[in-house]
Amino acid sequence: MPESTPAPIKLVPSPPGLREVVNEEKALAMIAGWTEQLTAHQEAHPNLEILCNEIELTDKSYTSSAATLIAEFLTSTEIFSPCIAAGIQIANLADIIASRMEEEGLEVLQILSNAFQTSRLIEVDLSDNAMGSKGVTACEMVLGGISVATSLQKLSLCNNGLSESTMEEVAELLTSTSTRGEESESQSCIATRLSKLHFFNNMSGNNGCTSFQKIMRMCTDQLTDVRFSGTRAGAEGSAHIASTLSELAACGKLNHITRLDLADNSFGACYQDLANALTQCSKLQYLDLHDCCLGDDGIVMVCNALIESKASLTFLSLSGNDIGAENANAEGSKIIAALIQSLHGTLVEFHASENEMKSPGIRRIARALQESDIVTEIILNENECGTIGADALIAMAGRVPNLKKIELNSNYFLEDVVDRLQTAFGDKLVEMEDNIDDEDADDELDADELEEDVEEEVDVEEQADAGVDDLLGVMGNITV
Repeated sequence: MPESTPAPIKLVPSPPGLREVVNEEKALAMIAGWTEQLTAHQEAHPNLEILCNEIELTDKSYTSSAATLIAEFLTSTEIFSPCIAAGIQIANLADIIASRMEEEGLEVLQILSNAFQTSRLIEVDLSDNAMGSKGVTACEMVLGGISVATSLQKLSLCNNGLSESTMEEVAELLTSTSTRGEESESQSCIATRLSKLHFFNNMSGNNGCTSFQKIMRMCTDQLTDVRFSGTRAGAEGSAHIASTLSELAACGKLNHITRLDLADNSFGACYQDLANALTQCSKLQYLDLHDCCLGDDGIVMVCNALIESKASLTFLSLSGNDIGAENANAEGSKIIAALIQSLHGTLVEFHASENEMKSPGIRRIARALQESDIVTEIILNENECGTIGADALIAMAGRVPNLKKIELNSNYFLEDVVDRLQTAFGDKLVEMEDNIDDEDADDELDADELEEDVEEEVDVEEQADAGVDDLLGVMGNITV
């Protein structure tokens, strides 16, 4: 068989993973190591056109002189021709200016960004750089330069402190068809090629949502991974996000979405748009909707949409959505249980902390999860759960063979119940430091809440009996 083409190598800082300031001396040592690595790879594969296609500079803090040395190495043609930067497609520039004063930090960002002027970057990560408006300007080459205008597909700008005005600058760069007066290869903007778009833990607020909406509206069905969470979005801004997702779904542009993180948005008044979008996300595998103000009504809409989509979710977070706040027998936990059952062959991690599902709701969840040989993580902290819910979880313990972790902190378990939970789950149960064990929350359940839950048990038994009767009827019609 013919030998496969050798892959280009990835350059990483030396030593990798160690948080430190890289000065001139350390930069020169790093460059020497890279040169040796690249030379050896070139000698082993003399016909390889691209020696290096990825560089990771993250988790180091570079001085401006160190950044200059690294940029000169990447763009020089004295040792390697074409230059190393010309072949790089993935640039991880996250967290590279920690502890630098503003002036030097901006200089470092600009020096390293400009080093990729001839690179056809596919993926860029500029997270954790406290950029602001000046930082966006400094990094303009990798956010909207001539080369990336026709190549960039994946962008991460997380934990950058982006304000609403800075977010608008980013939107302009990603949606603009101009390339600083140069003739572009295509008049389409960067946003039309994006498959991954991550904006997390910024402070762009409602107006930032409008800017993100501008970017999203230019996106196509190439989108697979979207994260827009922790941006201080209120109800007004969240409505823009939900309506845009609904619009994209209606045009078939969410058909390939596999990851969607919309945590910490306020969808309480616009969950219909969110649900409309989710019905079209048939390839969705990861969904994070924690702290989204959905309530029971919103959860019902969302879960029904996911069931309709037939998405094979492996991760689902519905934490912090006031599920069961009005009544433990509200429809929220019931539809969640139905969704979980529909995901028995795929769901690996399930999170629903900081709700008010109480024992009846937790019992439904436990029964839905039991018999799953896929689930590895269950997080149900702070749900006002008492003994009835605990008993259901204990019954579930031996029926989820691959469970590795379960969290039940800040519930209302009596001391003996805690002991039984610990016996049932062993070291899989994370320590319950904040459990409230002086009273059983089930004592405060209304009679109708408990009665309805008992009726559900009877219904299950009746359905089982009916199934047996049907089977006997079929067997009675068989003739030998």
